[in-house]
Amino acid sequence: MSINPRPPTALFGDLELARLIARSWKPLDQLPPDDAEIVARAIAEGIAQGRRQGMELGQALVLSHHASRRRASWRS
Repeated sequence: MSINPRPPTALFGDLELARLIARSWKPLDQLPPDDAEIVARAIAEGIAQGRRQGMELGQALVLSHHASRRRASWRS
């Protein structure tokens, strides 16, 4: 059974931040508006994916911490 990762979901704030980033890159100023929007959406997806990975790492850390506390309580 294979597990397919969920596609990252960009939030509205991600898209606004991505547009700000895209506008700050001077070479992108010469792109047509539709192409600039594609770049902004790609940046927003990257932001969302980074958030998702951060959440997964945080959850793994919490689970690891709880598991180590359980092992420690079994020893005492």
